[in-house]
Amino acid sequence: MKEAVESLPSEFSEITALINNAGLALAPEGAADVDLSDWHTMIDTNCTGLVNVTHALLPKLIEVGAGTTIINVGSIAGQWPYPGSHVYGASKAFVKQFSYNLRCDLQGTGVRVTDLAPGIAETEFTLVRTKGDQTASDNLYKGTTPLSAQDIAEHMFYIANLPEHININRVEVMPTRQAWSPFAIDRD
Repeated sequence: MKEAVESLPSEFSEITALINNAGLALAPEGAADVDLSDWHTMIDTNCTGLVNVTHALLPKLIEVGAGTTIINVGSIAGQWPYPGSHVYGASKAFVKQFSYNLRCDLQGTGVRVTDLAPGIAETEFTLVRTKGDQTASDNLYKGTTPLSAQDIAEHMFYIANLPEHININRVEVMPTRQAWSPFAIDRD
């Protein structure tokens, strides 16, 4: 990652925004039924990948200073648990907390940090999660109006283009047709 940053052509070397959008969920089954390698893949992508890219670009962002923005794409799963979210939800909780802590460490540099936490969004997310099961993906979005990739991109654009004295710490965005369920209760 550091090599890639150092080899950027000069016209691309002044970085003003980092959008950490790489992430995935695997294994929607219950925790006891999941292959351990799926957990490791989620941690490597959602946590390790995020910190590697951020660490490599921090010097450039700090050098530019005021008005630069880091947007870490989290998820409502980092705040609100649901069955089958196990390591995915935990990794997105990491994104949230990493964003908050990074914001503290960057105070005074002019670099802003936001955790953008979308709810259900119709992207390739479910196809990846279900290993290409188009029917499962179609069923998840059937009969509702989820967020779109365009909706999330518009939030990113807004956050990155705010006046340099404004930092949004966290944005949690869900479609109007999504809300929280009642608590699950196990009964005899």
